[in-house]
Amino acid sequence: MGDEMNIIELLLYIFYGIIQGFFEVLPVSSSGLVSFFQSVTNDQFEYNNFFLVVVNIGSLSAIIIYMKKEIKRLLVESYDNLVKKEVDKKNKKSVEYLKSIVIAIIPIGVLGVIYTSLDINFGAYSLIVIGLGALITATVLFASRKRTDMFTNTKVTTKKAWYIGLVQLFSVIPGVSRLAITTAAGTQKELSYETSLTFSILMYIPISIGTILVSIVYGLIDIKALLDFDTSNLWMYFYYFIAMLVSFFGTLYALKVIFIFTRKGNFRMFYIYNLVFGFIALIIGLSQF
Repeated sequence: MGDEMNIIELLLYIFYGIIQGFFEVLPVSSSGLVSFFQSVTNDQFEYNNFFLVVVNIGSLSAIIIYMKKEIKRLLVESYDNLVKKEVDKKNKKSVEYLKSIVIAIIPIGVLGVIYTSLDINFGAYSLIVIGLGALITATVLFASRKRTDMFTNTKVTTKKAWYIGLVQLFSVIPGVSRLAITTAAGTQKELSYETSLTFSILMYIPISIGTILVSIVYGLIDIKALLDFDTSNLWMYFYYFIAMLVSFFGTLYALKVIFIFTRKGNFRMFYIYNLVFGFIALIIGLSQF
């Protein structure tokens, strides 16, 4: 790394930071979109595990800030129930909700560890898989389009949590949107669309933290090198910081967008986007053989 700022490299960090942040909480696969751009443009951007952790921290911070009232209520009421032994209907409901979140992330947590340890790489078939994944997302969104205002149920039971958690396993496929399939899974179990969406977004918090921990445990991030703080790489630290910032603000803005669309019940643009993107990725992927 030189002593001067590389504008092109900075713009790439901003570009991929925005994609990861903005599309993280929309019914669109952010990782699939990044892989698509990298494959098509053949750029040499270092899209490594540390970069993913950095932008995840940005998105995680935005979600915590945006959902702070809901998070605080759940934690306080659960604390009152479990520690202070103040048992009432409201406190018990919060404990059950947190329990449901834990249950729902168990399947993806187990598969995530296995997936990381196997170091799965689709290689030359990457675009084909991304295209198929996006088409799956489009199909799921289209199939659930009429369920956005069909139900008013807000209770996420244990059975519903298991169902959402198992469906979430499909999100390991590049191009499949985790938020889209988990939200649709909730409405399939007759939860209101906003309840499903909120539950899916709150699930991201422990999943994101777990991803960071797994990356550290498996040595995918060199903690020692980071702590040594290489002064010859100051610009690189700056690029990562900027990527985290744009990811933070991108996620914050996207959260406002997705809740507006949810309340209006209009998801047409998302399944059309996934349909078009899926076919483009699939065609380009097949043409490379």
